[in-house]
Amino acid sequence: MDTNLIHSLTCCRTDVDGALRRFSGNEELYMTCLNAFLSDPTMAQLNAAISSSSWDDAFTAAHALKGLAGNMGFVPLYHATGELVILIRTGKVSEISEATLRVKQCYNEIITAIRESI
Repeated sequence: MDTNLIHSLTCCRTDVDGALRRFSGNEELYMTCLNAFLSDPTMAQLNAAISSSSWDDAFTAAHALKGLAGNMGFVPLYHATGELVILIRTGKVSEISEATLRVKQCYNEIITAIRESI
């Protein structure tokens, strides 16, 4: 795996080693999934659902993004989406906007790291 990519992901606090363990050490598969993450629609679905106050859809998208982040080793995104999932689940609408900003920041950091390194 490219050392520049590993460095960029590590700077985003990505657990590359843990992710590769989940991928049974298959670096090629992990790279394929990193590329697929760039065009994954889940973040756009989350944004649309939150913008329209469609809380069931927002919950589904946030939960899916949390799982994706966990599998890929995107630790900050995993924690941020986990917090958002809890807020949506408990109906704390007044706190969702701030939590969504944290999710977007983590997401954009990862997207930038991948794009600049692949």
